[in-house]
Amino acid sequence: MNFDSLKLPRPAHQRAAARVAPEPAEGVHAVRDLNQGYIDAARTSDAAWFDQHMAEDVLVILGSGRRLRKAEFVELVRKEPKDFRSLTVHSVELRTFGNIVQVDADAPYELGDGTRGVSRYIDTWAWIGGRWQVVSAQITAMADAGVVGG
Repeated sequence: MNFDSLKLPRPAHQRAAARVAPEPAEGVHAVRDLNQGYIDAARTSDAAWFDQHMAEDVLVILGSGRRLRKAEFVELVRKEPKDFRSLTVHSVELRTFGNIVQVDADAPYELGDGTRGVSRYIDTWAWIGGRWQVVSAQITAMADAGVVGG
């Protein structure tokens, strides 16, 4: 069957083989899974995960306002691992804009020393080179860590 002449969406396996951007619902599903991988990688200081899933020209803005490019961020994760006792994700919202999926969520955590907090973050994922990659991330510590989802 010639999907191009019918203007019908290609089946998922054909899109993947052709490295064609997924339909929005597929993108949301894939990025939701990748977002959990992002949280897991942050919790375990898995620098290799970030190296694999961040675009070469990604921009990461930390709560301090510090701007990092990919190499700097990966090195920070590698050299200054966080001692998380727990790190979870709540209030996850995903929005699609064509071949872009944005994740907005809260990440409550507890460090090994008992310090607790909540980071609010927004990550932007783009379909580049046949796969989803983080192109932008901003992480902000919430002033009132007791308010999750507010």
